[in-house]
Amino acid sequence: MYRLVVFVMCLRIVNNAQLPENIKKCRFGDNECIKGSINELIKLYPNGIPELNISPFSDFRPSDLQLWDSPKVGGTWITFRLTNQVISGCENATVTRVSGFAEDPAKSKIQIEVNIPRMIHRSQYEMELRWLTMVQTNTTGPCYAEFQNVSLVLNVKVIVTYKMEKRYLKIYELVPELDLGRFTLKLDGLYKENEDLTLAVNRVYNENWIELWNDVEPTVISSYGRRGAELLDKIFATISYDDMFLRN
Repeated sequence: MYRLVVFVMCLRIVNNAQLPENIKKCRFGDNECIKGSINELIKLYPNGIPELNISPFSDFRPSDLQLWDSPKVGGTWITFRLTNQVISGCENATVTRVSGFAEDPAKSKIQIEVNIPRMIHRSQYEMELRWLTMVQTNTTGPCYAEFQNVSLVLNVKVIVTYKMEKRYLKIYELVPELDLGRFTLKLDGLYKENEDLTLAVNRVYNENWIELWNDVEPTVISSYGRRGAELLDKIFATISYDDMFLRN
């Protein structure tokens, strides 16, 4: 009986999670107020709030990403994988518009528009490449990339669940849209026996960054969107939707 009482008390504590008192609560649908509160949260808590499952804004960690995986047949093919990805810069994000945080969130699409001046991407790459008989390599090394002047739109659809007579949100779709002012890339050690060739290939990538980004964008956005949905799900599972807002 004692264990049951303790378990119920713990459930109540978990389900009474609240936003910090210095973050202003808004009314449902008050988009300007909601935008200001999200910006204040990012500004005051760049390292996140662990007890609310809000991860550090400066430390976004997507899953490993397979960018290319061509069949190893014929004279030309490539496999390219990113591991241990860490992205910083979201702590400098500014939310410019929000919509859809209605009293019944399931009836509207939630949108959050964000501007980020600069995002830094660090990871390790693994590459196997064959280009005719002229180039063949199997290499790994550090990858460094920058995303500059980022305009991000998060399109979120949710369903409502209930715990302890309170409403909680669960994401069933998150579709990011991303516009970039510039994308730069540096792959160290591409050709360890020929540093001049490594520099030349990196220069070609950056001179043709638009074509390169257009090629990898669908895979990158899909992967990062899945990770973003996981992080938002943890927050929405911790804080009741009703406790995020003032009562009408």
